[in-house]
Amino acid sequence: MNYKYTLSLLTLCALLTLNSCKKEEGALTPSGSIDSYVLPQGNNAFDNTIVGYYQKYNSYLLYKFNRKDIYWRPDGYTIPSERADSTGHEVEMAEVAYIPAQLELIKTSLFDLYSDKFLKKFLPAKIFLCSKVDSVSSAFDFVTFKYHKSAVSVGAYSYDNSICVNYGNVKVATMTAADKVVFLKKINTMFVENIAARSLSLPTTEFTNSADYASSMTTYAEAYGRGIIVGFSATSPSMDWNMYIRAMVTLSETKLNQEAQVPSSDVYPAPEPLGILNPVIDTNGQIRKRYTLVRNYFINTYGVDLQTIGNAANPSN
Repeated sequence: MNYKYTLSLLTLCALLTLNSCKKEEGALTPSGSIDSYVLPQGNNAFDNTIVGYYQKYNSYLLYKFNRKDIYWRPDGYTIPSERADSTGHEVEMAEVAYIPAQLELIKTSLFDLYSDKFLKKFLPAKIFLCSKVDSVSSAFDFVTFKYHKSAVSVGAYSYDNSICVNYGNVKVATMTAADKVVFLKKINTMFVENIAARSLSLPTTEFTNSADYASSMTTYAEAYGRGIIVGFSATSPSMDWNMYIRAMVTLSETKLNQEAQVPSSDVYPAPEPLGILNPVIDTNGQIRKRYTLVRNYFINTYGVDLQTIGNAANPSN
């Protein structure tokens, strides 16, 4: 083939490719980016509070959002209401009149419990203010041969880099003290699960080296004896570290120290870590030692005693 002709053809192809890239450039978005939102979303008095949170924590509190934020998954939209056999969560945007009370609820149940340093590090990119957050499940009825859905209202739901928060509705004005405790426990559980899902908090070297994860285990008793509370199968320091965090945030010291039975080996996944600090379970004192490592790490690094949150979530025990 003629050299000049070949060079010209290659040059033409390169120009066409470059021109094509320029035409599509406006449609490209960086991998891992989030939708851009403009704050304030309105001209309400509470918009100043929302802008202040964004400036302080770099986290959007949104009361106007789209379906993609809530329902989009890599395989498409997954909206529970569209299929009888689907599961997940259904949400609706908050009612504007109740957002001030909802923001106060979030402040007292979440933001006030952590230091600014902790929130700057771990808050998700988006917190959706909702008037409804329903957990949807589905079961097959062998009599009618149809799926039947059921929905239960929950205080919060976490997915990816976001948390959906309920009570942007009239119910926020009539919450009892008990209701607020239930909400506090739910939103903080979702928060620490979100942190774990994004692998934001990694175990320290001291924590990792304080237990044997390499040798096989066949019972919870073996795992507990080593100070491992996440289970005895396919465990890792990261999974265990996050389980310790969850134990502190969701359970009181009373519940962690109460007497409890070691679960049987066929229980899966690992049960709620009740009684893990009691000698019945913590036979070698390794759990208390590692619990103290995790607790002190967050006190010294972020100025947050995670156990105070678990105590607040379980005020009567």
